[in-house]
Amino acid sequence: MLDERTRESIEWIDKWFKEHGYPDDDTAMLHDLEQTISDYLLWMRSKGYSPKTTEGYKQQLNQFFRFIKIRRFTWDGIFTLDTLKWFQKVRALKSAPALRGLSRYLFEQGKIPRPISRKVLVDLPDIYEQYLAYHEQSRQVPCGQVRTIRRVLAAFNDYLKKSKIDLSHLRIEHVDAFLAEFSAGFSQDTKRTYRSYLRGFLSYLYQDRRIIKTDLAPLVVGAPVFANATPPKFLRPHEVEKLFAGLRLSSANDIRTYAMVHLAYFLGLRPAEISKISLDDISFSRAELTLGDRKSNNPKASFA
Repeated sequence: MLDERTRESIEWIDKWFKEHGYPDDDTAMLHDLEQTISDYLLWMRSKGYSPKTTEGYKQQLNQFFRFIKIRRFTWDGIFTLDTLKWFQKVRALKSAPALRGLSRYLFEQGKIPRPISRKVLVDLPDIYEQYLAYHEQSRQVPCGQVRTIRRVLAAFNDYLKKSKIDLSHLRIEHVDAFLAEFSAGFSQDTKRTYRSYLRGFLSYLYQDRRIIKTDLAPLVVGAPVFANATPPKFLRPHEVEKLFAGLRLSSANDIRTYAMVHLAYFLGLRPAEISKISLDDISFSRAELTLGDRKSNNPKASFA
């Protein structure tokens, strides 16, 4: 419900414009703004926003429309931080979530170059900005969390630039190296949070934008995972190096273990396949193994 003062202001504005009319350009712009607000409210309902939230946004956007009515703005001048602050000052508002939400909606529609945000800590390449806007709108996360995600992505972007790594060529080794450098002084809880932020961005690059060919998000895990009873599903390059460096050749058992690890890693043989190998299966002259029962139905395995 509008208070009496607001209602009187709206009535006075309507009366003034009925008497004086609008400039032609302003009429078209105001019509576009009014239609945009209506479309946005319909979009909110379609996305399942609660009736209470939708009604609150509707009232605030109606106030904003009246605010724009009595001032001459270009379309590009409406959705700026300065205009937002002016509106909040005039209406004595501590915040204007409806206007910020509308600006994000327009940004996603390609009608404005960027959504209204608080003071930007650092400008990022378009793909990062698009993800932040997408994440804020689709997840309805608080602005404070978005600013934290921005800081993490800014550091990630700086690392990739410094290392001359393009996003399209990103590998899990690059992500690991960045996290090791960036998160070194943080607590385990903070590291876990930052990994989740980076996973969200990597998932967006793979699933929504198809910029990277492999979904790296599930591979971004922390060291505590390896302390669980279940062994890890994969090893990082430095872990593979450590594994082979730890192999010994001082006894028959050591030599057998050495051979089994090499067969598994370099030929991709399963434990059941390795356990059935005999000397008769090995052709040293052709550098081949002949296996009777393989999962791939290919009996030959070259070890040259």
